[in-house]
Amino acid sequence: MLRRGIITVFILFFMLSTIVSKCEEKQLILGGQYIKLLNLKEDKKRNDTERYKNQERFFRPSKSLILNNKIDESFYNMYGTDTSKIKIPNKFLKNPEDTIINYFSVLREAANPVEGSETGCGSLGDTRAPYPIAYKFLSDSYKNKVSYENYLKSFENTLHINLIKLNKVGSDKEHPDIIKYFVEIETIEGTNESKGVFAYYFGYMYLQKQGEVYKIVNMNFTPENYLCAPYHGWSYDAKSFVEIEYGNWCSLIDNKVYVKENGYEKKVYFKDKNMNEYYVLFYQLTNGVDIKIADYKKNKDGKWDQIYIDPTKCLEKNNK
Repeated sequence: MLRRGIITVFILFFMLSTIVSKCEEKQLILGGQYIKLLNLKEDKKRNDTERYKNQERFFRPSKSLILNNKIDESFYNMYGTDTSKIKIPNKFLKNPEDTIINYFSVLREAANPVEGSETGCGSLGDTRAPYPIAYKFLSDSYKNKVSYENYLKSFENTLHINLIKLNKVGSDKEHPDIIKYFVEIETIEGTNESKGVFAYYFGYMYLQKQGEVYKIVNMNFTPENYLCAPYHGWSYDAKSFVEIEYGNWCSLIDNKVYVKENGYEKKVYFKDKNMNEYYVLFYQLTNGVDIKIADYKKNKDGKWDQIYIDPTKCLEKNNK
């Protein structure tokens, strides 16, 4: 009788183990078994200040400081209401940097999951409520080019946004009157499995003063690739970039090239055959790639002026 009981317990244990294995270990991932993460029970709500202070580690792997952390309760009072008549208070648009930081502060907790996305557990952040508010940071000219429907669609599967780099840079040659900022953002994006993925983008935001406030008149973003720089070419390294494009292509360098680094900022200095001094400004992205920002030349008064050099034109000329 005892022996039969032991056998019964063993069979039940084997059956339960098999069931659990089939439920939680459905497939291989990274060469190992896939274990489904069990959902945590939702805890009671905490105030925003405590939530941002204690839960940031759940939202990001990077240790870069988050810049879009100006959470203002007046924004949240706008969510879920008729936003058509709401006007962004001037205090949030008083200078270009404030406009950008407050814009991304509104978007930080926004989420626009697509059907089939399994990321997260239930509702995500402020869901789609912030998007109509963020859209109001754009100038009328930009909104004429980008409808709200297309604007909202461009955030599909973006579930969280952190602004991690923000720098004012020189204006474009074609638009000297438009203020230009470099930005890098970190996002959490949804997938069709129970996982979210981190993605990084860099780009530029363009602003103009309209009356007493600064509005966004244009912006562009480029996704960062993590498998190009380690395996291919020289163009991802600031020093090599300058030596080849400014030296080999344009024959502009007649001296040693040297680099000064300050955090993620890199300045690559050189002189031409007439002893004119130059430097090329780069920013290093989260993926380690050095991105060219602008060219500078020292004037007769010893000050640096922004200039515009396009080495690809040198290459085109050499190939004719």
